[in-house]
Amino acid sequence: MQIAAVRHDRHEPIQDRGRRTREKVLAAARRILVRRGYEAARVEEITRLAHVGYGTFYKYFHNKQDVLEAVMNEVYTELNQASFPAAVEASRLEDQIRTGITNYLKVYYKNREVLLALQPAALLSPRIRRFFAEMRERDVQWMVEQLRKLAEQGWKIRSNPEVFSVAMLQSVDAVAQDWINRRGHLKVEEVAETLCEIWFRTILPSRPSGVAAPR
Repeated sequence: MQIAAVRHDRHEPIQDRGRRTREKVLAAARRILVRRGYEAARVEEITRLAHVGYGTFYKYFHNKQDVLEAVMNEVYTELNQASFPAAVEASRLEDQIRTGITNYLKVYYKNREVLLALQPAALLSPRIRRFFAEMRERDVQWMVEQLRKLAEQGWKIRSNPEVFSVAMLQSVDAVAQDWINRRGHLKVEEVAETLCEIWFRTILPSRPSGVAAPR
């Protein structure tokens, strides 16, 4: 599960017309990324598909890398907003885990073509690897902070919080990748239920004694 790093493009359009134009360029870039892959995608194809000129393209983006990173940000922002609660609530932890994992998988599947196109690109592009590493670390630090807050409420998660966070978050991301690559025959509910069971068995035994599990 990964949190999108917030980046600013060359010009953030303020008026609705400019916003719509930028969204049209992003939609075209997304389609070209899926069709051609990260390395083979070209600004010329993006502008042609979006029916805009080069001047319009460069009003909003510096280059191909800039617009494709904006596509990645768009996808990972959607993943983040769907899966991470604003704050972890101990009394609702099971529901939050279930909702977060299920929503993450649904959004992951919805964006599977883009995510599949980015997998080989990460092997070739140091820039994409850095992008993924930054988001992974933001996720880890977010979870470390939530574990700290649970510990303050008496939860006894004795593992190293950073290693624990890496392992738990990676379990969801690795399963999601494998699902869209090899196990598309599985329903989202099956994948989510198994992941939730792993998280529940790992985290919930740390609940403070005397605190009843929510019904």
